[in-house]
Amino acid sequence: MKRILSLFAVLAVSVLAYSYNYLFKDGRSDYSVVVGEDASKTERAAASEFQKYVESISGVKLPVVRRPAPAGRHVYIGYCDELARLADVSCPEADDESFTYRTIGDDLFIYGGREHGTMYGVFSFLERELGVHWYTGEFTMTPRSELFELKDVNHTESPAIKYRLDYFFQPVKDKAWMAHNLLNAAPGAFDSKYGHFSAIRGVHTFAKLIPPSDYFGSHPEFFGLYKGRRSDKTQLCLSNGEMCDELIKNLRKVMRENPGYWCYDVSQNDNNIPCECSACAALVKKYGGQSGALLWFVNKVAAEIKKTNPDVYVSTFAYHYTRQAPTSDIKPADNVVIRLCDIECCQAHPLDGCDENKKFVQDMADWKRIARNITVWDYTTGFRHYLMPFPNFDVLARNYQYFSQSNVIGVLELGSWNAPWSEFSELKQWLVAKLLWNPLQNTDSLATLFINDYYGKAAPYVRQYYDLCRRQVTAYTHFTVSMEWDTKLYDDRFISDAGKLLKKAVAACRDKETLRRTNRLAAQVYYMQLRRQTARSLTNGTSDKLKRIFSSDSTLVREYGPSLDELIDDLSYY
Repeated sequence: MKRILSLFAVLAVSVLAYSYNYLFKDGRSDYSVVVGEDASKTERAAASEFQKYVESISGVKLPVVRRPAPAGRHVYIGYCDELARLADVSCPEADDESFTYRTIGDDLFIYGGREHGTMYGVFSFLERELGVHWYTGEFTMTPRSELFELKDVNHTESPAIKYRLDYFFQPVKDKAWMAHNLLNAAPGAFDSKYGHFSAIRGVHTFAKLIPPSDYFGSHPEFFGLYKGRRSDKTQLCLSNGEMCDELIKNLRKVMRENPGYWCYDVSQNDNNIPCECSACAALVKKYGGQSGALLWFVNKVAAEIKKTNPDVYVSTFAYHYTRQAPTSDIKPADNVVIRLCDIECCQAHPLDGCDENKKFVQDMADWKRIARNITVWDYTTGFRHYLMPFPNFDVLARNYQYFSQSNVIGVLELGSWNAPWSEFSELKQWLVAKLLWNPLQNTDSLATLFINDYYGKAAPYVRQYYDLCRRQVTAYTHFTVSMEWDTKLYDDRFISDAGKLLKKAVAACRDKETLRRTNRLAAQVYYMQLRRQTARSLTNGTSDKLKRIFSSDSTLVREYGPSLDELIDDLSYY
């Protein structure tokens, strides 16, 4: 009787083991990757990367085939006849960025729109299920494993925001990093094996479309009247019809020479000097403010562009003196995009959860009422001092939720766009990418994952420093992108506590790369010491430590500021 029971136990274990469905185990796999003959280039690239990363994880190289073998198990990349046969699923639109990965029987299907959706599904499966994380262009976390059980799964995602641009120095130069982190927009439009990256062509374009060097001498009337005189330092004279015709002609030239953009910009220069002539004043009065006069002008331009380019959009800014929506009944044309900027806002607290930001929230609501197409130009770095901590981590997800709920179609998140690195830039640019796609994710969990993987043995102390920076923000703390070095946010106590933590972090490093990453954080404290405790910094070696970090890992101190040597020379009289 005992022998019979033992036999049954062995059979039960054998059946249970056989029922397990392994994508790979002990250096072997029954799976092939199927990508159809009609697959798009991004689907073919995704299939290749699925093969590449599974091999990196397990040592098993899955064959990539055009047709499924009668026997064996399959990973189908892209919508296919087999999926249509087995499930009631219609083919997604080509530009649909939503994706699904699901098991049906022993097979895995990953599918979405041909342009990006399927590819995003593959990258998401590799990240969520297999643990691959593309943290920076230089560092991808690829785990090692001898087996992976492919359990029943049916997972679908869609982007919260249509156009997602993470405008830091490194990401926009790295097509692979952007694609792996589900970003689809860039400062300039381009095509790659990862598909088309969308872009709006231009920013502050009045002076580019009507250059003062070309026109002011012969047509001063094209430019704004300021204090009784025409000036090439102002905005354009929006009421001048001849200028409008010339701008449209020049815009068409820009479009011919720079194809591939979904939208072309016609927007104010970066100053607050609109035209004061009587005709422009009449437009301001008639159309309910400076934004109304600008919108009247841009609508004229967009109407002409639509005649020859019906699928192209024209954008303009709601920025500084044009941020408030018009109080008249004028509306943006259907092919006009409003680029709403929150540069004046408090970045310590959510945009829709701070008294300092009530005017912006009202502006958003007013634009939402009249505009079909709104994008937001948001800011996530202190632009006076790139190396000073800018602890806005806890507002990112909430702000992106607010944008999504406001039907915003695109977000440009501006970070340290012209510096190789800045405060927490590696962490922040990754968080931005993750949260622009899905702002319902937990920021703290994402940050923990990044810090542990990126900083290795130094991670516990880096995490404490990260939390110390976040704790500086209270209900009564407000700061903007123009935060200065003498902010009350960082006092001597903070500098002392931060210095102790980062000293421990540096000491914990066990390799040169982790030390380089951790020194970038230490540079934040050294920079604040140099600014706030100048005499001590110049005599106790702090400034020398900062110079050594800079010499080995180049960066900028501030957006338009001096080099480190120039800064030290400027402060050396203390």
